[in-house]
Amino acid sequence: MRRLVVAALLVASCGPATGGASPTPRVSTAASPSSAAAVAGTGVFDGTRAREHIAYLADPARGGRYSGSPGYRDAAQYVADQFKAIGLEPLGDGGTYFQRFPMPLVDLTATPALTRTGADAKSWTHRVDFTESVGGRSGNGTAEAPVVVVGGAAKGAGQDDFAGVTTRGRIALITGPTAGSAVETSFAEGAVGVLVLGDTSIRYSFIPHFFADTIPVLVITESVANELLAPASKTVAQVQNAVRARRSNPAAPSPAFETSVSVRMTLPLTPVHEVEGVNVIGLLRASDPDLSKRAVLVGGHLDGVGTDPSGTIFTAANDNASGPAVTIEVARALAPRRAELRRSVVFVAWAGEEEGLLGSEAYAGRMASSPGRVESLVAYLNLDVIGCCGNTLEASDESAALADRIRAAAARLGIPFQSIRGGGSDQTTFAKRGVPSSLILWSDIILHTPRDTIALIETPRLQKAGDVVMAVTLELARGDGP
Repeated sequence: MRRLVVAALLVASCGPATGGASPTPRVSTAASPSSAAAVAGTGVFDGTRAREHIAYLADPARGGRYSGSPGYRDAAQYVADQFKAIGLEPLGDGGTYFQRFPMPLVDLTATPALTRTGADAKSWTHRVDFTESVGGRSGNGTAEAPVVVVGGAAKGAGQDDFAGVTTRGRIALITGPTAGSAVETSFAEGAVGVLVLGDTSIRYSFIPHFFADTIPVLVITESVANELLAPASKTVAQVQNAVRARRSNPAAPSPAFETSVSVRMTLPLTPVHEVEGVNVIGLLRASDPDLSKRAVLVGGHLDGVGTDPSGTIFTAANDNASGPAVTIEVARALAPRRAELRRSVVFVAWAGEEEGLLGSEAYAGRMASSPGRVESLVAYLNLDVIGCCGNTLEASDESAALADRIRAAAARLGIPFQSIRGGGSDQTTFAKRGVPSSLILWSDIILHTPRDTIALIETPRLQKAGDVVMAVTLELARGDGP
């Protein structure tokens, strides 16, 4: 899932991708859970089976399911095998469950580094003290230069957080609160690298689109920032207070200042290259000869953020093995109730969500048959980070009517619910094309960290979420919907 705290600050997409080889999916040799292999459904969602699917998909053997990787292809084959066992029609290419499309990708070639140089040299630890941002202005490279503090990196509209300092040829330290595109503004002011405060335990989505000129951008902890500020007898809190004072009163002193500290930062990336993205698509065709040409779409992204050069695997249980797992079990529960359905239901597991919703965009552009094509869809229920945590089920508000329907189902089942602002996942692809769409998730989010393992996944939450998704899908497929 791409809904990250500093995503808007760190990521911008731009530019074409380059070409490369396209591998094809291969059949997984790992065993499926025995209960999940059963063909017959009971008409009731099974949270225990859903957790078994997550255990397979989020096993370290899948390597974090980076799009185009062998682990992702194993996971895609697993989902296809489940769709086949349930009896879904294949809705991919050439009578298969796979919809293949070329997609750009970028990855680390080595572990990024951040070092204070000089007499008081020190190296900080990746994914503990710092992490990287990849995409847009932030790209491959090394920078070594003095650090200049630029507060929130605001420029224009009566604000100038760069006043009184020279940024050109230096590394900008952004403490926040930010205003506008802080990284882009720092680059425009001549920075050769950027350090910005944020969550350093996670691997942010690598967006494989870059501006023509890039600089390395690293996210650091407040503790690291305070170490860099210490020679100037400053702290992050003091700089942030100065930024706020400047926002309230443009005549207040500038938060910017130069330091005597120099650092070396490296962000080693592969060139952007092309891989084969694979969506997995199955159809439960309704019985009504006319209304069956329209469909409810249910699914979530299958890809994760992969494995670090150090060997650390981001197994991506909650983000987002949980979405396809719930999708599979909703399909299994609906299959024996096919006679009740007037509209069809399309079930899907997307590739390329972490790289910028590439799988759902490919589907929207390539799916030409009805039911399935965008024009035939009556709604899309997007399942992301739905395996843990928090006690409140949430749904995004791209479609107020659909969010209200989800709210009503949750209320009938006694599940606390709230609607949230939309964006950040594959429902965006369909909402902008006029399809009533909503993201369904739990209120506390665990994602993009090695802690996101099967141990965090809670069967009762899967059951509650699955019951809601099942209820809403059944209503819509019966024809009682938008």
